[in-house]
Amino acid sequence: MWRFVLVFLIFAGLAPMVPDLLEKHIGKTEPGASKPIRVEKSAGDRMHLVSADRRGQFVADVELNGRSVEMLVDTGATATALPVSVAEMVGIFPKGKDFKYRIGTANGVTLGARATIDRLKIGAIYLRDIEAIVLRDKSLREPLLGMSALNQLDRFDISDGTLVLVQ
Repeated sequence: MWRFVLVFLIFAGLAPMVPDLLEKHIGKTEPGASKPIRVEKSAGDRMHLVSADRRGQFVADVELNGRSVEMLVDTGATATALPVSVAEMVGIFPKGKDFKYRIGTANGVTLGARATIDRLKIGAIYLRDIEAIVLRDKSLREPLLGMSALNQLDRFDISDGTLVLVQ
């Protein structure tokens, strides 16, 4: 009889912890969702979340070579792209003769210069040696965080208006 009482007391003491344990191991179900949402994260993962702005675009605060820059995350852009003014601000100084690569943009075809961003930091994520293209300011209004940077991540996805970046 005492064994049953002891087992009952142990289970009664553990019962309040069950919901937390289930949430960690099974996942959270959002209201109205049919499946649990599961975010798996290993001990070495670095993650950064970017919420969509009112236009539905993802604009991230990024450090390029130690300088703070606001960038539009563009999964349709092959390369990370910087206007000349931003490139110079972060220590990249292309010469006139460097603008020799034909680049297709939303505004048409223009010439760009190849460059490398030494260090890129977004939240807890650190990337190095990012291939980039520098365009004249009239061809590109805002810097784009393109696939040359995003491909260095372990993964990225969009869920419920939030861009999840994982390294």
